[in-house]
Amino acid sequence: MLSTRTATDADASLLFALFAEQKAAEMAPLGLSSTQLQPLLDMQYRGRELTYAQAWPSAANLILCLPDGTPAGRLLLHRQPESIRILDLAVLAQYQRRGIGSCALRMVQRSAAEVSTPVHLRVVNDSRARRLYERLGFRPVAGDALSCEMQWLPQEATAPALSSPANAEPADGCAASGIVCKDLLHQITAFLQQIGLRVETGPLPSPGFLPGIQMIRNGLRVDPDALLYPGDLLHEAGHLAVMPPERRNAEKPSSSDPAEEMASIAWSWAAAIHLGIPAEVVFHEHGYRGQASMLAEGFARGQCPGLPMLWWLGLTTQPQPGCPSIFPRMRAWLREKPEISPAAHQDSPAIKPNFTPAVHEAHA
Repeated sequence: MLSTRTATDADASLLFALFAEQKAAEMAPLGLSSTQLQPLLDMQYRGRELTYAQAWPSAANLILCLPDGTPAGRLLLHRQPESIRILDLAVLAQYQRRGIGSCALRMVQRSAAEVSTPVHLRVVNDSRARRLYERLGFRPVAGDALSCEMQWLPQEATAPALSSPANAEPADGCAASGIVCKDLLHQITAFLQQIGLRVETGPLPSPGFLPGIQMIRNGLRVDPDALLYPGDLLHEAGHLAVMPPERRNAEKPSSSDPAEEMASIAWSWAAAIHLGIPAEVVFHEHGYRGQASMLAEGFARGQCPGLPMLWWLGLTTQPQPGCPSIFPRMRAWLREKPEISPAAHQDSPAIKPNFTPAVHEAHA
């Protein structure tokens, strides 16, 4: 789980690194050498921190930490009785696309929902961050040609996802019961349909392996009334995604291959990151035979069981000298590689080189 602590003087290098990573990318078109760039970054960083200190002297300067305590980012918050403002949210490049930013935002939203105050922030119009904020319920309320003022209101539909009524018990693997599970169900099913899987809703003709879910031809049948953990949809979809297409399109798809099981776990992690869903929704405490937390922490540190299988299937890129894998980004979401014979499987238990990667790109 993501945790926070108050920044100290010892975090000065981390805070500068976060600033420098962002600004260096913005200044790259200028073609400046490192010697020319460094003094500019120093000056701009000092100016920004001085502005923060003068304009918001009581702001909480928090360090975002991984489960093992490793600092991964920064969250600067200004709390007032009538609102909370996010002044800065940044994650080191090496830890990006792991759901850290989404988790930090949900922490702020839960805190705001407890006292029924809105959350405000300002974001550059064409930034990737704006799309993340919109997915989490922030809406534009003002702006100009360059940036946009956004607001999240706890009384809107997303609020129950973050703060349940006092008499409601939170659902494991879901931020809370009620509307949030419906919102997650809608978000996940829309994604599955977008990548080419079928999703039917209604009572199951027979019990599924996981509550409320059953595999059908090229998709899933879901009983919303019996579904306990919305994140289970991504795990079961992961099984379908890494199956050979002929088995995925069978009347009753099934999988007993341990390699596919591990690949489906890696796939579900990538899907959760893509959707901005907290890891604990997929890796909830009642799943994975008690190993869910360990798996989530491992993925957050870059230890990804099942990833070699995704490389072999061409669903994401295999690392090359000087070029890391793009995972958790995916080149494609569904396996196109057909079944191989048991003999061939024995001859090549790891990664078989003569495959053709999937040619279609994952949806942005």
